[in-house]
Amino acid sequence: PHALLDNLGRICAVLAGRPALDPNWDIATVQAGELMTELRKAGQEDGTFRSDEEAHRCGHFFNLACGVSYGGGQKLPGNLVLGRKQAIADALLADTNIRRIAGFQSSCFSFYFPKVYQHYWTHLGLLYGRLPTLRANFPNISIYPACTFNLGPTTATHDHNDSANVASGICAITALGNFDHKLGGHLILFDLGLVITFPAGSTVLIPSALFRHGNTPIVGDGAIRMSFTQYCSGGLFRWVQYGFRT
Repeated sequence: PHALLDNLGRICAVLAGRPALDPNWDIATVQAGELMTELRKAGQEDGTFRSDEEAHRCGHFFNLACGVSYGGGQKLPGNLVLGRKQAIADALLADTNIRRIAGFQSSCFSFYFPKVYQHYWTHLGLLYGRLPTLRANFPNISIYPACTFNLGPTTATHDHNDSANVASGICAITALGNFDHKLGGHLILFDLGLVITFPAGSTVLIPSALFRHGNTPIVGDGAIRMSFTQYCSGGLFRWVQYGFRT
């Protein structure tokens, strides 16, 4: 692992990598990527994923967001309504390998950013206590209330900020797929002037609402790149801090 520090020596981002001394991690992340590819292809074939959904603000790839959020005109925090995509989301969220990745991301968050993690724990505990019908993606596994499956097939995000996320929060990203990380799929942190190799199976933690970030395109015939991210909407914390109201 490598920590990126500011000029006062504070951790502002972490290249967490993967669990040390775990011979099964690569198998788990490969199988998670294979499931995401399988479900994305099935969704394209049966119309669950429409061709006009592939291009969006963050890039040119299919994605699926799941979990608890607040904003965009909602009267209350709630679970994202997925409609025809719900079955795919359920299959992904129930997968043992994806749950393992989610747990590793959350553990890295708690280890490297314990005070921020405690802030999440306090606010989300109040939120779930007030609205007990909310469904966490990974109960007792991950602190994060929301996640996005960037399903590819060639996931590479544009230069962007995730401005709706908690401003002081930390987003976890794990790269998945089969691509040459020396040729493409690098993580770019534009504000820091850094271009970082980002192999499949590795995890990074960044303040995605603050840091402009993106990826270099992947290179090679048949190369596939996906990613799994977890994060928290800033609207959830504001709703709690305003006394459970807007």
